[in-house]
Amino acid sequence: MTYDILTRDQHLQQPGPKRILALDGGGLRGIVSLGYLKEIETLLRERHGDHPDFRLGHYFDLIAGTSTGAIIAAGLAIGLSVDELITHYLTLGRKVFKASLWRNGVLRDRYDEAKLIAELKKVFGDRLLGDASLCTGLLVVTKRMDSGSPWPLGNNPKGRYFAAKAGSNTIANAEYPLWQVVRASTAAPTFFGPEKITIAREAGKDTVKGEFVDGGVSPHNNPALQALMYATLDGYKVGWPTGENQLLIVSVGTGCSDPSKATSRVVAKAGINALTSLMDDCAMLVETLMQWLSSSQGAGSIDREIGNLGKDLLAGKPSFSYRRYQLDLTRKGVDELKPGVDDKTLASLPEMDKPANLDLLQELGELAAGNGVQSNHFPATFDLPKPAADPSNLQRYQRREQTSVIAIPLDLEAKPNDTLGSTLFTYQKWDTRQTCKRGDWLVHNGNDVYTVDRDTFASTYSEVAPGQYQKTAPVWAECAEKAGEIVTKEGSTRYKAGDYLVYNQTNRKDGYAVTAKKFAELYAPAG
Repeated sequence: MTYDILTRDQHLQQPGPKRILALDGGGLRGIVSLGYLKEIETLLRERHGDHPDFRLGHYFDLIAGTSTGAIIAAGLAIGLSVDELITHYLTLGRKVFKASLWRNGVLRDRYDEAKLIAELKKVFGDRLLGDASLCTGLLVVTKRMDSGSPWPLGNNPKGRYFAAKAGSNTIANAEYPLWQVVRASTAAPTFFGPEKITIAREAGKDTVKGEFVDGGVSPHNNPALQALMYATLDGYKVGWPTGENQLLIVSVGTGCSDPSKATSRVVAKAGINALTSLMDDCAMLVETLMQWLSSSQGAGSIDREIGNLGKDLLAGKPSFSYRRYQLDLTRKGVDELKPGVDDKTLASLPEMDKPANLDLLQELGELAAGNGVQSNHFPATFDLPKPAADPSNLQRYQRREQTSVIAIPLDLEAKPNDTLGSTLFTYQKWDTRQTCKRGDWLVHNGNDVYTVDRDTFASTYSEVAPGQYQKTAPVWAECAEKAGEIVTKEGSTRYKAGDYLVYNQTNRKDGYAVTAKKFAELYAPAG
């Protein structure tokens, strides 16, 4: 492999840029998400050496899912390819969602959860949520009805409820069967009965069971905002930094149609319409917040008044990079991809439980992804690191004497909530966007001005006069055989064939690019 395959704990705890994948609920329309994921997997596989064993669980550090998105998220987290997931998904959809005259969603749930449980057990077996065999971070959004609260269930070993505590009768989240966690998130009211999970157990007393329903009836049918909170809020103990070049969130929907609802004089029908309209409102609020907080390529319009928030940033600077993929199931949207779909079929596409639509929805999802998923949606800053290099493949160099620089630390006055390492500003250089963090150094080398990461500067430069510094640490370098882009601590740098790739460490994780002429001026082979 041309990249390091990380463990779950490395994905969650190792420093560096982080990547989140968030997958919406939507019943059998989840096949649309899989259409997008197939294109994303192909793009990222080609970028990372085109090895057939590449998995999205290798790339994303946290995969979050609600309802049908939880099925897909958990499948990716156990290391399945998208093609393998599509096979399982089509089988599940056609076996489980079979209509019955005896089940109408009023007196009995519309579908038999026993069939769903059997299919989930086939995929996930006896794995637990806390199994270290999961290849990356996983977050499943559920709703606990008996407490009236959303329950995000994750596999972060540092989480407050992940492991059992001495003297506690509470069952650790790590011990929940994975299939049951996924089943809880998919327990859509009227479709399936609630899933009861044992929460606490004490000798001589009744066990305490939580009653869980579909996470889609919480505000987080699109789990992107919940995933952002899980990754960054102190209480969840994941602790990832924010910033445009520090955090990438990719959100994939299951298709959306016209949100307007027809009026009805039938009380029950009017109530259902109001509930589904509220869920649409929650989805739009989540999308508004995500775009308001981020740098979002190709952001969609929220409404005609505020547009796509392209000129709005809640924090004054992007807290993360964001990309949302969503299939338009209106007549206009479908005709742009596949003209000729009849009105009856079109009207049925938003339904969550229609197996007859699976093939068409899959086709539409793949067509939309082919048009919509672009390489620049996944900046090189977030590419997976290369494996640790054999030092014998790199030549050791030393900075030439009398090549000192003038430098100052950028300890500017902090804004509210700023900490050391928080983003101060971004700037364009070397054909890409660079990020300067509080504590980084502003460097002038006589011909150029740029910023250097504070940790790198501290470990590689020594002061030789007031405000004057010489790079004293050795570097390792190689000549680039072809043009490309190298990820740096400040952002990334594009280079041409013949330029030099220079590393402060032999593992190629702290590097940059310089022209051959500049490299010869600055460095000499070290003995």
